[in-house]
Amino acid sequence: MPMILTAFVVFAGGTGWTIFHSFTSSRLLPRANFVGLEQYERLWNSRRWLESMENIVLFGVCSTVFTLVMGFTLAALLDRKIRFENAFRTIFLYPLALSSIVSGLAWQWILNPDLGLQTVIRDLGWESFRFNPLVDPDTAIFGLLIAGLWQGT
Repeated sequence: MPMILTAFVVFAGGTGWTIFHSFTSSRLLPRANFVGLEQYERLWNSRRWLESMENIVLFGVCSTVFTLVMGFTLAALLDRKIRFENAFRTIFLYPLALSSIVSGLAWQWILNPDLGLQTVIRDLGWESFRFNPLVDPDTAIFGLLIAGLWQGT
């Protein structure tokens, strides 16, 4: 019981501290200069914040839907008693055995236009092939989605 109480006090205290300072003019270090909703107005008027919210919603919806659909489809296909079922099961479960850091690093290499998939395909003769989702700011969220789906499915 004391451990739960301690955790609750720390959680509630940290939350309260954060909420209080969100209504002050604090930036890097806390200041008790109360400014009301000024910080929130500045936040909601920032284009970067709005882009971040769009990306979070896009990533959340796409990763939830695609992970469920692809995961269910692969599970249903594996349940059909196919040939090499154990090999496929190992391949499909391999991403779960990797840490997120290792998985992210591997996908960073795969999606890197100088080292990864783009270079391999160009070396095979398709010189005009272009695949660099992590370089272009408009498509970077989709590169992250590819990596997340691979590990989450």
